[in-house]
Amino acid sequence: MASSKCSFLSSLFPPVVQETSGKSSKMSSIASGFKLQLQTLLDTLSATEPHYVRCVKPNNVLKPGIFEKINVLQQLRCGGVLEAIRISCAGFPSRKSFREFIDRFSILAPEVLNGSYNEVAACKKILEKSNS
Repeated sequence: MASSKCSFLSSLFPPVVQETSGKSSKMSSIASGFKLQLQTLLDTLSATEPHYVRCVKPNNVLKPGIFEKINVLQQLRCGGVLEAIRISCAGFPSRKSFREFIDRFSILAPEVLNGSYNEVAACKKILEKSNS
């Protein structure tokens, strides 16, 4: 995979440096290789916005026009979709930036848009005004 002509694919599998000085070195290189791959994965995940594609089989015979409700419901439960919807509907906090919060909820306190507040203070002002 590392020698693939596709640049994306070859970047996913960097060449492994192999040491020949003994068993402890080999174990060290395996562990360090794993750490390096894990760090690369974490860097990639941090730099991107996650999008998920969930595939649901509507029936076990894979024929069009057949929809097995119980089977689909079980897949949604196992995939965590229903739990994610429940958490979202319950209003638990999401990972929105202060700017996104202001853009969405500034209608509750329009005076925060005049520029005299920093983002954190503006968010607090919106929350205070919404509680009154």
